[in-house]
Amino acid sequence: MSNSQDLKDPFREEILIGARDLFERFGFKKTTMEDIARQVGKSKSALYYYYKTKEEIFEAVVLGDIESLQAGVAEVVKKEGSATRKFHVLITSMLEDIKLKANKFSIFKSDMYENHYMFEGILKKRDSYIEELIKDILILGISQHEVRMMNNAEMGLWAKMINLTLKAIGNKIFLEDDFNLSAGQLSFMADSLFNGVRS
Repeated sequence: MSNSQDLKDPFREEILIGARDLFERFGFKKTTMEDIARQVGKSKSALYYYYKTKEEIFEAVVLGDIESLQAGVAEVVKKEGSATRKFHVLITSMLEDIKLKANKFSIFKSDMYENHYMFEGILKKRDSYIEELIKDILILGISQHEVRMMNNAEMGLWAKMINLTLKAIGNKIFLEDDFNLSAGQLSFMADSLFNGVRS
């Protein structure tokens, strides 16, 4: 069951909203199932009916954020006509969102260092979505003669390369306080990734 389906249940949504608030304020490690139950005004056993562990709740919270970001990015990308502009807004809006999350979820930074395996599992679930979106942009670019002809394997490889680049940059933005890129720098990166740096 996807997280968006989970949210159709009002109590499940209440759990995730309460847990998100606690995770933002105290981090993953310091938040307990008892804290979450108290936050939503229910018993711990009621909580266990929906989620067996705190990790499951955390994963649902993060996946909900990812789904929300994906929906927002898809909406912004859809408004653009050219592959160049679609790629530009995809890259800049995703990295801007990471910048916002880095400030909002600063408490998670230590959690990420200690529980990197947990975050990697969650992020893998978003990779295929991003790579498919990038391939769709490439297909449009090829049809509009903005991008050279590529076969499916090349498009898949380029999409994976861009996604890996995005993740590496995103990790630096999220984890390193001194890696705070301006809107102009994000724009330069998006243009360089799509167009290269040849004169």
